Amino acid sequence: MKKILTGLILCFLILNCSKKESHDKTDTYIISYEDKKLQKYSDSVANSNSNLVVIPNRGFYSECQLIIDKKGAFYFYQKDYFMRICGNHSKSDTLPHFLDLKPKDIVRIPEKSLNDFLSENILNKESGRRVLTIASQSDTIKNTSFLNFINKNKIDTYLIRRTTQEEDTVLKYKKKDTSYYSEDIKWDQNRIQLPFIKPKLDH
Repeated sequence: MKKILTGLILCFLILNCSKKESHDKTDTYIISYEDKKLQKYSDSVANSNSNLVVIPNRGFYSECQLIIDKKGAFYFYQKDYFMRICGNHSKSDTLPHFLDLKPKDIVRIPEKSLNDFLSENILNKESGRRVLTIASQSDTIKNTSFLNFINKNKIDTYLIRRTTQEEDTVLKYKKKDTSYYSEDIKWDQNRIQLPFIKPKLDH
């Protein structure tokens, strides 16, 4: 009995140490690594006889988007709130759709104000709307205070991904403070789903 009790205590201590170690490792987040890890888990579940179902992470946007540029600066923009329910995904969700985003829609957030800004604009929302999409221009996010904020606060859901072509383009024009016209951009249709525009008919 004493051996069993000692074994249980030892397992408990090892488990606590590993939990603490993994919890403290919030100094970097590598998007490609985490995506591969999730895909590997999803594939292993699909190939097993388990009753578990891994819902594919489709869609690129939520109501609130936080952009992290290559220098680690923070920007924010919002979309109209849309309640997404099971079954309303489509195959086109594998490509980001065109938002018609404008430079004026994106606001710069000073890093020292980031936690307060996110608390005010995300955590104060009703339950079910505390959702944040984090889009980074770099594959690795190194901002420790930001990652700790995400881990320690009650954001219902967050998605971390790379920035879309539209976000990169509009952000570039915002930084340059020059006129932006989406129709003048040569969009790569392998990277963005453009709206269908009916051709003009000759009279």
